[in-house]
Amino acid sequence: MLQFGVFDLSLGEIMAWLADPWVIGWVLVATGIIGAAWLLENITDPIPLLGLIFDLLVKIGTFVGFFLGILDILVGYVVYVTYPGAVIVAGVLILAGFALTMRVLSKFPLALVFAVAVAAFATFTIYGFLAPLVSEPIIGGYIEQIISLKWMAVIGVVIFCVVYVIGGLIIKLIELIGKIFSSRPVLILIGLAALAVGIVVLVQPGLVGFPIT
Repeated sequence: MLQFGVFDLSLGEIMAWLADPWVIGWVLVATGIIGAAWLLENITDPIPLLGLIFDLLVKIGTFVGFFLGILDILVGYVVYVTYPGAVIVAGVLILAGFALTMRVLSKFPLALVFAVAVAAFATFTIYGFLAPLVSEPIIGGYIEQIISLKWMAVIGVVIFCVVYVIGGLIIKLIELIGKIFSSRPVLILIGLAALAVGIVVLVQPGLVGFPIT
């Protein structure tokens, strides 16, 4: 049987690896560097090599930060479950992950995407539920009309409108909060906090709730 390294690991093994304070510390450091890249770019600008590195990080930070943000949220959950005393570390990870992912997600019309996804899923679900009933002797004729393309489209549009109005209000609130947290000043502060906490985790993990081995 072919072996594919990390793809052969179980979920438990991956969670255990992410729970390693050394891994957590470096995830925080990487998050801090991406989050505070704008500030670090200006500070290191007189240093040719470092200035170039941080200039590149600023350019690719949004896209790299999106995936790093997802990792932050996952690692934050692992920390919260595994180390009850490291609440601050878990909080910084989840907050930083939210800010980094919203840098990308806030640029998309989330309410529209969410409503389309729910409408499509619900319409196909209704179709899948009703289609087998076409053969029923009494209601089969009505069911056949309902699952026609015309009426399925009408049902889809109605579901879309309802979800867009109701769910859109909640998502717009999330988008607003996301834009605040992903703004440059706030993200720099979150990045610096993540960098500081990451260094503490690597150097003195006991100070932030990790068991000392």
